[in-house]
Amino acid sequence: MKKPTHYLWKSDFQTQTDYLNTKRKYTDLGFRVVTYQDGQKENDIHKGLKELIKNHYANKTN
Repeated sequence: MKKPTHYLWKSDFQTQTDYLNTKRKYTDLGFRVVTYQDGQKENDIHKGLKELIKNHYANKTN
């Protein structure tokens, strides 16, 4: 069975230790953790990922 994914924004954490503790918490719960270091957390990440995939496939067909 595939692990569910949990997304974290690096800018949400004051220290590296806070980030690592939160990441460890989610991985211990069985999540695959993806961390974004750049960008605005207010932006809809799913919209960005869809555009990235769409651009990737457009480049393969050209």
